[in-house]
Amino acid sequence: MFSVSSQSSMVDILKTLCLRFRGLQLGCFTLRYSVPNYPSCFLETDSDLDLMRTFLLISNEKTVDILVKDLCGISEYRGDFCVNKELIACEKGESSCSSTVEDRNEFLGRSKRASAKPLLSNEWETYIHHVGQKFEGGAEEFQLKLCKYALEVGFNFLYAGNDKKRVVAVCSNKKLEGCSLRVYASRCEATGSFVIRTLNNVHTCAGRIWESKSKMMRSRVVSSLIVDRIRAKPELKPVEIIHKFKDYYGIDISYYHAWFGKELAKLDVHGDESKSFNELVWYADAVKETNTGSLCTLNCEAGINRFRRFFVSFGGCIAGFQYCIPLLFIDATFLKSKYKGQLLCASGKNGNQGFYPLAFGVVDSETEENWTWFLQHLAFILLPMGRVVTFFSDRNQGLLNAMGFVFPGWPHSYCYYHLKQNLISKYPKSGYAKLLQDRVINLFSRCAYAVTEEGFKVAMEGVGDCWEFESEGIYI
Repeated sequence: MFSVSSQSSMVDILKTLCLRFRGLQLGCFTLRYSVPNYPSCFLETDSDLDLMRTFLLISNEKTVDILVKDLCGISEYRGDFCVNKELIACEKGESSCSSTVEDRNEFLGRSKRASAKPLLSNEWETYIHHVGQKFEGGAEEFQLKLCKYALEVGFNFLYAGNDKKRVVAVCSNKKLEGCSLRVYASRCEATGSFVIRTLNNVHTCAGRIWESKSKMMRSRVVSSLIVDRIRAKPELKPVEIIHKFKDYYGIDISYYHAWFGKELAKLDVHGDESKSFNELVWYADAVKETNTGSLCTLNCEAGINRFRRFFVSFGGCIAGFQYCIPLLFIDATFLKSKYKGQLLCASGKNGNQGFYPLAFGVVDSETEENWTWFLQHLAFILLPMGRVVTFFSDRNQGLLNAMGFVFPGWPHSYCYYHLKQNLISKYPKSGYAKLLQDRVINLFSRCAYAVTEEGFKVAMEGVGDCWEFESEGIYI
C-alpha cells in the first residue's frame, strides 16, 4: 500500500511501483483499477488519475485496488491480484524466485491466447481480484463472474459448497495435485450482496493451457452474454450465436449451449410463458379498471379452466376509431411462442394513412368458430357507433362464412395481393404457362388499378380474350 495525495502525478505512481516491484520497467506494464459499477478502468494519464480520485470521493472510499499487468512477461502472473512472481515467493517465505511453485505455474503464465484484435472477454480476468469484493446481484452474479474469470485465466474449478448463502470453489486439480486455489464468498445479511471472504487465486498445480473450448462455458454464461441481443432480435439463431462467440470472445461453444442459452435469455427477457397465462385474469381486470370503455374477454374450457381464447380492445382505440375512415383490415398471423396459436387482428387507417389497431384476439387456430367468436366481440364495438364499416380480408373460408353470419350485408372487399397470389398458384412455374401467367397478372393489375368504370371493362375484356388450356386444366 502507498498513499496518493492530490498533488501526486502518474509519474510518481509509476516510480513507486517500479521501486516496490523489482523487475518492472517503465513502459512495460499497464494499470487498472475498479470502482462500483466500473470493474475495469485504465490508469494511464494524469486525467485518469484525477478521474479515479473523483470516483473515490463520490463513493466515499479511502482505498482502491490497482491491478498491475506486466506486458514484458518478466513478472506476469495471469489472473492473480499480486502479479509479481518474486513478491509471491517472498510472501510464501521462500528466498528465491526459482521456487517449485513458480516453476509448476509457468504453464499458466504462458496460457495467453494469441488474438489479432481485442476481445470482449479480455476484461474477465479482473472479475475476481480481492477479499471484500462485493457482488450486488448475489450468488448468481458471483457464479457468473467466477465462470468468466476461469474462462479467461484458463482453468477449471469445482464447487465445494454452493447454495443461496455461500459459495466455495476450488481448483479441479485439488484432489489430484493438491492445488491450493480456493475462493469463498457468502451473503451479507445487511445488504443482500455477496462478498468474497477468503481468496487464494495462486495455482500450485501444473495449470492448463488456455483452450477455445472449456467446461466453464455453460448455458447460463451464454445467456448472460446474449440477453441484450435477444431483447433486440428474438429470432437470433443458435448458429449465429456460435459465430458471434467465436468473433467477439474467441470461444467455441456447442450448438446445445447456444440453443439452451438462447432459451434462458428469452426466459429472462419475456418471463415464463406457462406462468404468463395465469396472469391473464389479472390483466383483463387491470385493462378494464385503468382504460375505461375497454372490451377484454378471457375464454377458458369449462371444468378444467384451460386457456382457449382471449379478446382485447382498448377503450382509447375504440373512442378514436369513430374519427377514422370506416375501413377495417381483418387478418391472422402465426404466434411463434412455445405454445403456438394464432393472433387475430382488426386494424384501421388513421389520418396519416398509418395503421390504427382496434382489436386483437388470441386463438388456437384460424377456424370458422374462432372467427365467429372474434367478429361477435367486434360487433359489440362497431354496432353502437351507428355506421357501416367496409371490411378487407384474404378470403379465408372460415372468415368468409363468419363474416356473412355476424355482419350480413356489410361491404366486404378482398386483398389485392392475396387474389394475385391465388392466380399465380394456378399456373406452372415454367414453360409457356409462365408467359401466360405474366399476361394474366398484368391484365388483373389493370383491372385492380382502373380508376374509371370504362377502364375496368376494357381490362376485363382483355382477361376474357385469354386462351383456355384444357390440357393443363387451366380455364380463364
